[in-house]
Order: sequence, then C-alpha cells, then structure tokens
Amino acid sequence: MRDTEDYVSPFSGLSPFGESMEQATEVPVAEFDESPFEGYSFTESPFGEHGYAEADEQSQLATEFLEALHDEEFAEALEQLLDEGAARALSDAQQWSVTPSESECRESLQEWIAPLISEWERTIDSFASGLENADLHGLAEQELDELLDSLETPAALGSVAFENFLGKLVRKVKSVIKQKVRQAVGFVKNPVKGVIGIAKSGLKTIKSGLQTIGKHLIGPLLERLKKAGLALLKGVVAKLLNPLTRILPAEIRPLVPILAKRLGIGEAADETEESQEELGTAGTMAEAFDQQLFELFTAEETAEAADYDELDTEEPEHNMVAELDDARARLAAQLSAYTGSEEPIAEIEQFIPAVLAIRPLLKLGLKVTGAREKLVNLIAQPLAKLIKGMVGPEAARTIGKIAGQDPSVMIARAVVGVGFTALGLEAAGQEEDTIPGEALASAVEATVGRVLDELPEAAFTDPLQVSAAVQRAFAESAAAYLPDRLLRADLPERETAQEGGFWVMMPRSTRPRYRFRKYTRVFAVPIPRQVARAVRWNDGGTLETYLLDRGAERWPVQAEIDLYETLPGTMLGHLTRDETLPAAEQPGAEEFQPLTEEAAGLLLREPALGRRGKVGTAPGAYRPVPGQRYFRVRVAALPARRARRPRRLTTVRWDPAAKRMRVVIKLSERRARGMQARLQRAAPAGQRDLPAVLSALREIFLPRLQYRIARRLLKATLVTDPAAAAKLAGDLTAATSTGIATYLAQRGAQFAAAVADPADGVTLTVTFTGIQPDSAQLPAPEVVATPGLS
Repeated sequence: MRDTEDYVSPFSGLSPFGESMEQATEVPVAEFDESPFEGYSFTESPFGEHGYAEADEQSQLATEFLEALHDEEFAEALEQLLDEGAARALSDAQQWSVTPSESECRESLQEWIAPLISEWERTIDSFASGLENADLHGLAEQELDELLDSLETPAALGSVAFENFLGKLVRKVKSVIKQKVRQAVGFVKNPVKGVIGIAKSGLKTIKSGLQTIGKHLIGPLLERLKKAGLALLKGVVAKLLNPLTRILPAEIRPLVPILAKRLGIGEAADETEESQEELGTAGTMAEAFDQQLFELFTAEETAEAADYDELDTEEPEHNMVAELDDARARLAAQLSAYTGSEEPIAEIEQFIPAVLAIRPLLKLGLKVTGAREKLVNLIAQPLAKLIKGMVGPEAARTIGKIAGQDPSVMIARAVVGVGFTALGLEAAGQEEDTIPGEALASAVEATVGRVLDELPEAAFTDPLQVSAAVQRAFAESAAAYLPDRLLRADLPERETAQEGGFWVMMPRSTRPRYRFRKYTRVFAVPIPRQVARAVRWNDGGTLETYLLDRGAERWPVQAEIDLYETLPGTMLGHLTRDETLPAAEQPGAEEFQPLTEEAAGLLLREPALGRRGKVGTAPGAYRPVPGQRYFRVRVAALPARRARRPRRLTTVRWDPAAKRMRVVIKLSERRARGMQARLQRAAPAGQRDLPAVLSALREIFLPRLQYRIARRLLKATLVTDPAAAAKLAGDLTAATSTGIATYLAQRGAQFAAAVADPADGVTLTVTFTGIQPDSAQLPAPEVVATPGLS
C-alpha cells in the first residue's frame, strides 16, 4: 500500500484530514418484502418411495417428537432466566472494589440458581413416586393429563423467572411422558411395527404387561430427565460466565442425520455462528435441549445418562468476551497516551485479533496464518492513518473540551424533563479520563466489525477494496462513538440532524468489564397516541398497549427515552443494571425494545440512531447481537410498580400426535377488565358491545397469525407445499376469529368468571383437534377462557 494514499476523515478542526473532498456516492441497496416461506428448503430424501427404511421410521419419530416438544414459550422462559442471571451477575460485580474472579462469579451464580435446582429435583421425584404404581395403560389421554397435572405442585420460589421457567420445563416433561406411554401402548398393540423401538426406546423392559410402565419405563426415563434438566441449569450458569461458549460439546449429534433436513434446522454438527444468531442464545439452548430429550426418548434402557455431565468435565473454553474487554482497555490506554510520530499501526494490529476471535466461524479461511495476518494488516494500515490526528494526551483533552465537559466529568447531563435524574457520573478525573480513549477504541472495534460484515471473502485480498471499506466504516463508527462537535458538519454519516450525544461504555463501576453502551443524551419527548400505536412492541403489541397497561390515561404521554447499545456478550438483563438510573427504579428486561430506524424516527425524529434489522416473531428474535440498539421509555407519572403483563400476546402450540393446534391469546388484567365492561349490559342502551370486544381481540391475535401457523404446519410436515400451508393457515386464522365471535355471543359468562378471578390477566385458548392437510375438513374450534397468564 502506498504511503501517499489519502484518506478522507470524518473529523473537522482537530484532524489533519478535515479538508473538504468529494464523497463517493453510495448506491442504496433495494429492500424487498420478506416471504414467509423463504427460509424453507425441501431436501429430496435419499430413500425410495416404496419399501420400509429405518431412517424413514426414525425421521418420522424424530419429527413428531420434536414437534410435540417445541414450545416457543420455553425458549422465552429460558431467555427470561438468562436475563435475570445476567442482572444478578452484573449487580454482584458492581459491589466489588476490584474485578471478581471467575470462581467468585461462579459461586455467586450457583447460589442464585440453587433454589431452582432443588425445586426441579423435588418435582421430578414427585412425578416418579406418583407414576410408579399407576395403571397408565387404562388411562385415556385426558385422564393421563389430569393425573400428571395432579402430580405437579405449585412452586413458591419468590422469582417470576424461576417459576415461569420451571413451569415450562415441567410441561416438556409431561410431553415426554405422554409420548413414551403412547409409544409403549402402540408397541404392544402392534409389535411388528415397533421392532425398531425395542432396541432404542427401552420397551424391552415391559415383560409383565403395561401395568409396569410406570415402574420399569417411566421411572428410569424420569431419572434421565432429571439429569438432563440439571445439565441445562448448569449450562445456564456456564453461559452467563462465558456468553460466547458453544452450547454443546462437539461430540453431541442428533441420532438421525436426516432429521435436520426434515425440520429445516441444518446439520447440528456444522451449525454456523450465523444460524445460532438467528435463534439467539436462549433459542439455541432450547433447541439443543430438545435434541437431548429425543436422545433420551430413543436411548436403550441400559445406557447411562452420564453424557450430560460432560459440560463440567470439559476443558473450559477461553473467555473471549473477557479477552476482548482487556484488549479494548489496552487499546484505549495506548491511544490516549500515544506520542509516536507515525501512525499507531502496531497498536491496532494487536487489537484486531481480539475482534476476530469473537467470530470463530467467519466465512473466511482465516485459519490459514498468512490470510489472517494479511487481513489484519490491510485493515490496520488505513485505519491507523484515519485516527492518527485523534490520538495522544493533547487529543484526549481536546475531545473532552469539544464534548463540552471537563475531562473529570466526561458524560454530558441531559435536560431533566419529567422528574428523572439525567445521565451523569461525577467520578474521579483519573478514572473518567479513560473515556476519550474508550471512544476511539469503540470506533476502531466497530470499524473492524463493519468491514468484516460488508466485504465478500474474495475482497479481503484486495488492498483498495479493504481501504474503501475501512474509510466508509470508520466514518459511520466515528459518527456513533465520538462527540458530534468533532465531526464535519457535512458528514452524511452523522447520526443526528441536531446536536446529539455519543455512546459511553457501561457500567463504569465494573471497568474494564463493560457490558453495554449508553447514549449520553436522554430524549425528553411527548408521545402522542398515534405515534405510540405505530411503534411495535416485542410482545406482539405496540407501545400504546404497553403505556395503557402501565396506567396511561392522557395523551400525549410525557416521557424520557434512554438509548442502549450491546457489546459482544450483552444480555438484556445487563441493561437493567444501568447505574445512572434512580435507585428506586428496577426495570425488567422486557422493557428494553429494539431501536429500529422506524422506532427512532417516530419517537426521536432521528432515524439514523436506529439500526436496520428484521423484526421477528419467535422468542429470541430480539436477541442482542453486537451493535444492536435498544430503547426504554420512562414515564414519571405512571405507577412504579406494575401489574403483571404477558411477555407474549399470542402463542401457537402444536401436538402432532393428535393433530391438535392451539392458539393461545393472553390478556393483561387491564385489557380483560375493559373487555368485560363492554360485555356487560350496563351501557346506556342496555346492550353489550360485542363488535368492540371482537375488534380488540382481533387486533391482538390477527397480526402475523397466518404466517406463524403456516410455519408450524410446514415444519411439522403436515403440509409440504408452502402455498397449501398458507391456504390452510388462512382458513385456521379465519376460523379462530369465527370461533371467538361465537364464544363471546354464547358463552360470555365464562369469560366474565375468568376476569373476576383474583389471578392477574386472562388466557383465551382456541383449540383445533384433528387438523387434516385438506382445508375442506377443517375441525370446529373449541374456545375457553382461564384465569391467569400461564
């Protein structure tokens, strides 16, 4: 690379690269509407159409089993558990005067999760003792459900996250038990068809009749389930300690290779980092747990369940997040103290490998040493030239002055709008002098990440393409992580039209183990109802429904909006430990919503502060990935303590054995009571307002319901043609609306009784039993309302 190459700097005044130069025009990439079925590829089976094949039998068994286990609420409950653990770990770390060791963090987390472990063991033991002598053969499906429900005793763990997760975990246990009993009964009725199951499902133990199922079959299975659940809870602790570790040891594989193709989840053995990000941490762990349960379901009885202890005995992986933290702090200190006359190339070259390390499955063949070194050099050289004028002690002091603050108080105070203390840190000058260097390090880190994301593999060997990508990426990164007054006024990458803030790594009390960034400006804004109705919420509703559930009565709502950005390893629970919030505030992880370009434009009138991204519907779709931004709405006039709200308004559940689909609609207490008031004959005209109630319910369940049902039908292979799946899903969606309308007109009293119950909220369930691929044979829906949000 020629030393005389020029790089266009985004800075004005301080940097020697501030001259006005022509800017290359970036052609926007066209966006297309997402098809609900683009993610599905149907792989041709290697087996013939005729004749019996063991792989076909196993594939069908696996498909039905995993579909019966699939529970998006389980992934959501696991995500909630991870968030609570992340908040606990960060809260403990904030109490230390020095960074706690890994063993100290582990001990704290083990103490936190110990009550949940004890309750899990007690619950499984209760099932084992209750089923040991039960005559499971003579029970109908409904009777077996009632028996299992009677063996489950409510847990009083003092934690909503614990109780919610345990409930969803027990629901999986019940599903496994029911399928095992169904399989055993089917084998005895037709032993020829169940030949494969004899060797792989422990059915050979049934020698004295089906009355021994509970003792000889379910008992050993429950013992294995207990160990699998314990391994999952230990995995939660491991994930909190080291967020970027692999979910499972490399040796664990699905028993049926064709299974992954049938379910469209890809080969588990070669699962890429990108596919894990699609699911999110909780989603990936939930899927892996289901695969473990399938192994238990098909394993021979004599097999030991010791596989699930492997996580404890394996050599621990490097904590790449901690290594990146250390590398980032080192680079920040080096850039702040740099006094050399040349560009700080060596310092950046030392830092880039730490960024590459958190991308172990990068699509490049970077395992080849030469390619890795060349990539580091090609990025470091132009990047060092771009920041040369911004490094050193004098530059750090200048950055502080440009930010409008003394270096000892680097974070600007926002205007106090509605009674909250704004973002401010009055720390010692020696500590907060690190912020200018950290801002530069953040810009360098983001630049490297953007370059890796943008360029195709072949371009990494081309110095010109790399240089162009570095220059463009650094302009965007500098606009985000350095004060606006450092930037040229005509810089198109500026994130705000007016004076903005910049992103500071937090919490300050745990430096250098930062877990997120926070924007230095707090936005005090009025939120009109029309805007609130247009901003989507991750429970499937909108900001309007959130504010109404919080107690909003007048519009516009005066609010303050805090902005956050994730780092590698961030979980939403970390954001709840924002040390700049008033001590009385204890936000939940569900209050932090993705800051999309649309949300930033509507709420802040600054769309560039948002991040473009697909908005998914599955749990974990809002999972934090590095650079993802979130916002939180704070309203002083609303109650500090809120009634319980559903984490997800609508859920689709599928039972493949009975071809049964349930559409579950959850109503907060406010919504349920509001609907009940319209159902009463207390209006001036003395008539019930059924149309208004039905319309309110349709607003909850209709959005994307057809899309979600179609996905489940395709994944369950009930329907293999996307067009047919869309047609059947549309019919089921219409039938859901019709069934609810009939229910409201004929059985409104049951809904009223559910609302009157002391439990928070109401759950409305629409059940279709015996669904066939032919939509002409659509079963009639059964609708029932139950108290609570379970």
